[in-house]
Amino acid sequence: MITNQPIPSTMQAVVLEKPKTLVCKEVPVWPIADYGDLDLVLLKVAACGVCGSDFRYYAGENPWAQHTLGRFVENPPNIVLGHEFSGEVVAVQSEKNKHLLGKRVAPICSKVCGTCVECRTGFNQLCPNTVHLGHGQGWGVRDYYPGAYAEYVPAWAAGTFVIPENISYEEASMMDILAVAVHVASQGEIQPGRPVLIMGAGPAGNGIAQAVRYLGASRVAITDRADTPLKIAREAGIDHVVDVRGKSQDELRQVLASIAPEGYGSVFDSIGTKDSLSLGLKLLGKHGTLVNMAVHDDELPFNFMNLGSERKITTSCNFELSDYPLALSWLESGRFQVKNWLTEVQLCDIPSIFAERESGSGSEAFKLVIKF
Repeated sequence: MITNQPIPSTMQAVVLEKPKTLVCKEVPVWPIADYGDLDLVLLKVAACGVCGSDFRYYAGENPWAQHTLGRFVENPPNIVLGHEFSGEVVAVQSEKNKHLLGKRVAPICSKVCGTCVECRTGFNQLCPNTVHLGHGQGWGVRDYYPGAYAEYVPAWAAGTFVIPENISYEEASMMDILAVAVHVASQGEIQPGRPVLIMGAGPAGNGIAQAVRYLGASRVAITDRADTPLKIAREAGIDHVVDVRGKSQDELRQVLASIAPEGYGSVFDSIGTKDSLSLGLKLLGKHGTLVNMAVHDDELPFNFMNLGSERKITTSCNFELSDYPLALSWLESGRFQVKNWLTEVQLCDIPSIFAERESGSGSEAFKLVIKF
């Protein structure tokens, strides 16, 4: 192993020992030389975002499997969560990756196999053999499963991107959600000159709203029921920011229909309920696409007449590898703005933050980022 600084044998990490049990504790530093992959490098973590999916893992769900495999897979014990991260490369295993030592980077948090039918046909985001940081996926049986809620994290050199100087570590840790936003937007098949509706103004919804403007949407409407997401959406300059509180489904439909009388060319649903699906389809224009971003194991009643006039429903899963450098270029150029998203927290505050969120007493922070 080639290093540019001493690497300790242990580190602080937040470990999901089992559902609803997060512990901040000392664990061994990841033994990258023992994983059988010479492309692995080691980062000293500088910032790590707290993703909405992390709360689903905390609750005992496995959103990666639900979205990628279409089924539930039980999580192993002792996952170190965290897949939205940035940091400095402090160790590599091969001379070909030595140029990364000391570099400020934001890596892709997963590696696909490259040989399955999905990878061979250009759908690498659906690879069933993905090895994933922060999710426990693809690592075999381990004492601890790698993630970035820790002082150090492994990553793959082939998917590691150097951060431009004008981007902070905290902003760069948003790269995963921004790449997801780029991919979701592409799934929506944005039709230049047509309006777009986004239901849910959280980080994913806000990122999509920023992305679709550069893909040709004439106007963007976004909905939410919480003060902070609505405020962030207004600050991003979204055309129509709609507070759903106090509105019946029919009243909300009328408000949104008045913005796009001929229907929306694309509708993005990050809520994933019977009501949101019904509302989205009623507002979807002819030859429009509705993208569901919140796959749940629920039975929903459905009227096929809602798909008349070449309307369609699809989902979005992860991101294609090519979405990542595009998202990074948009962050560098200012097309993506994320500075006002961020609320900084400390690593060992995470267990209490998750417990408070579970009890309903947590803060309304838009996007938490662990700063090291």
